[in-house]
Amino acid sequence: MHQEGLRTSRGFTLIETLIGLAVFAIISTGIFVGYRSVLDIIQSSQYNSSALSIIESQIELVRNMRYEDVGTEGGVPTGLLPQVQDIVVDEIPYELHTFVRNIDDPFDGVLGSEPNDTAPADYKLVEFQIICDVCPRYDLIRMSTYVAPKNLESSTKNGNLFVRVLDASGEPVAGATVHVTNPAAAINLTDSTNLNGELQLVDIATGSAAYHIEVSKPGYSSDQTYPPGNPPNTTQPDATVATQALTISSLRIDLVSELTVNVRDPFCAAPASLDFLMTGVRVIATEPDVPQYAQSHTIGASGQLILDQLAWDTYTLEATDTLMAIAGTATNLSMIVDPDTTHEMTWLVASRSPTVATIAVAAADGTPVDGATVRIAGGAYGRTRTTGQWSVTDTVWSEGSFTDRSEDVEIGGSITIASVDGQYASASQWLESRTIDLGTAGTTPQTLDWTATELSGTDVRFQIAANNDLATWNYVGPDGTAATYFTALGQGLPVVVANNRYLRYRATLETTDPDATPSVDDVTINFSSNCLVPGQAYFTELQNTSYTLTVTKPGFADFSGEIDLLEAWQRIEVTLQSP
Repeated sequence: MHQEGLRTSRGFTLIETLIGLAVFAIISTGIFVGYRSVLDIIQSSQYNSSALSIIESQIELVRNMRYEDVGTEGGVPTGLLPQVQDIVVDEIPYELHTFVRNIDDPFDGVLGSEPNDTAPADYKLVEFQIICDVCPRYDLIRMSTYVAPKNLESSTKNGNLFVRVLDASGEPVAGATVHVTNPAAAINLTDSTNLNGELQLVDIATGSAAYHIEVSKPGYSSDQTYPPGNPPNTTQPDATVATQALTISSLRIDLVSELTVNVRDPFCAAPASLDFLMTGVRVIATEPDVPQYAQSHTIGASGQLILDQLAWDTYTLEATDTLMAIAGTATNLSMIVDPDTTHEMTWLVASRSPTVATIAVAAADGTPVDGATVRIAGGAYGRTRTTGQWSVTDTVWSEGSFTDRSEDVEIGGSITIASVDGQYASASQWLESRTIDLGTAGTTPQTLDWTATELSGTDVRFQIAANNDLATWNYVGPDGTAATYFTALGQGLPVVVANNRYLRYRATLETTDPDATPSVDDVTINFSSNCLVPGQAYFTELQNTSYTLTVTKPGFADFSGEIDLLEAWQRIEVTLQSP
């Protein structure tokens, strides 16, 4: 038996269901986004419509005002219109700005030209700008109208003030904000420069040094005029406006620049703080000069300070900190800052004494010279340093200032063999130093020096160990093995201790005379690292007097000369010539 016309049916598979849902989601999302976009456009149109209605009502108000009253409160021309109004429409806040300017029409001559227009206030331009900070898809709306008097203008005893805003190269700055005040004439005006970088204030009250002007623009420096006597002999006095005369006041602004100052000590750590003074060359007064920029700054524990609002100028930086001084810098402390530029300066700082000096040694092509021997001498003073290197010295070995020692080592201001029953032990005695943190793995220990008293039959020798894990201390001598010792001053340290942050030395003392002991008074490790400034050496405990400076380096001619140290800190540059 069989059935004809039998049909089978099946449901959707999981994959088909997922595909269908994905297509539905895409279509639904598109519809929702489109719907939301239409709503935003409609809402934006409503915001713009409300703003336009506000401006139109203001224009209608102006048309019904007396010509003499068309002006802004505290503005030029003065009048009854507020410069800024807050208006709420349908619970949406708007900010209305009103600008009124006297216009000098060229039809009857222009102020300051031929023929000269002695009555330049021909008519008024009224401009409205309305802002809505909470309205999405909203653009600033502007609308303006002209207002003319019924009769011809007549000459007045007023004057005229043109404010010109220029950049560092003398080009006009359009859209700069100009704030003009004259309390005696009840003027407190904020306006902006035109495409020619100029704001023209026509037919305004006269006054001697009566108009104070400030100019600014987002992302730019600022400039201003100054009242008479504050400061004295100012180069930018408040503007004077005379009867039927034109006063032009030019101010300069430009894009601001950024300076980053980094500080670190010879062990790569930032000091707790560093104070410095930064002074510009541009002045706002003379006799005496008053710099436009002269500010004290403090660099905190981060070791970095960013100054991101610098006007173009030539600046000099000076460390004024009472505890720290500049021990090295790759660049001179005077720098030219052009508009819209970025600069970075890194200082090496160290403890300050009354007078300090940094000696920068370079080859004829300007390349810093490391490893040069620099000596400053004069009177009782005599110090020798090596460029590109720093040193750490131990002079006291009291409890807690070393790692370990043998039983018969005596410590204090020096290291000696202890006397037992009036006799010095003949066996070798040793002291393992404290852990010296050089601040970075990018170090190269150079030499090991010490001051010791070695009587007949006594001996002092050293080994050195270094690592980055504070755990592996393998003491070695000049050849990099544990079989040798440093027995002479100035021996170079082996390469196996390079590129390690932590370092210790081990002093070994011996005597064959039971009545004598050697004595170690100090130990110095000289090192170079990527935290030091190449080609420079730092001297402290100097006086404000004259010294002899000598610089030597194999492969160069020796340098010798007199230097006069006249300030608390000086940077002295030395150029070594080929022999």
